[in-house]
Amino acid sequence: MSNVLVALESAATKRGFVDRVLAQYADMFEEAETVFVKPNVVSDETYPTTTDPFVLDAVLTFLSGHRVVVGDGPAYDYSWRGKAGAVPQGHPLRHVCDAHGVKLVNLNLRKHVKRQTPYGFDLSLSVVPRSFDLKISLPVLKRHVTCTMTGAIKNQFGLLDLGQRSAMHRGTPDIHKAIAAIASIEPCNLFILDAVETLLQAEEVRHGGKQALLGYMLAGIDPLALDSAGFDLLKWRDRSLKHQSAQDVAHLAYAAEFGVGSLNYTLVDFWGQ
Repeated sequence: MSNVLVALESAATKRGFVDRVLAQYADMFEEAETVFVKPNVVSDETYPTTTDPFVLDAVLTFLSGHRVVVGDGPAYDYSWRGKAGAVPQGHPLRHVCDAHGVKLVNLNLRKHVKRQTPYGFDLSLSVVPRSFDLKISLPVLKRHVTCTMTGAIKNQFGLLDLGQRSAMHRGTPDIHKAIAAIASIEPCNLFILDAVETLLQAEEVRHGGKQALLGYMLAGIDPLALDSAGFDLLKWRDRSLKHQSAQDVAHLAYAAEFGVGSLNYTLVDFWGQ
């Protein structure tokens, strides 16, 4: 049973949650000189398709004494100026990084190396996060056309090279097993899951996503417990999930088999109310 910090928040108060979470895990940062921050940079769409700039700003402010790099690989089917998986120059998260003097790295343009998985196929993953002492993930909880939901576990999918991501969305190899394998091979140390605003039906507006309010922030060190709690939140707003459980989400079930975390969770009221 893993603890999940949870708080009912609004757009105006979520920064306080992020600040307090980082302060609570301050011991984690004491010996870390370098930190990799993994937001959700999908395309040129704004929050909640991508990580809220206010969340990233709060994290970078806290990490001002560390060497920090922010990085993600935008979606394989998104192009900017004819370049697949590119990060638009005017992306809101780029503006936040520029304000802090921090690089926003497009992982799609950096080196990838093959990593073995227990499922019998290799994954070509970015080498960038591996050189950092600490890794923080900033996912957004959303519905997903292919994977039912996206959250803490699937946020690592951006480390995979564009070619494999494209192939997996066509069924080769199994995308659900791959998502679970990446979460196992490239774990993060801390996850702050934004569920204040979400997208129903799809993970992006361009794919049919409909914006909706959930009103919660979640955080913890167990991504599977966070996603299990997140799935239960999504069920409140999406009746099509009424008779399902987190175990029915394929990549979460595989992640449990991998020992990535626990599907069982205990909600801890972060403000003690």
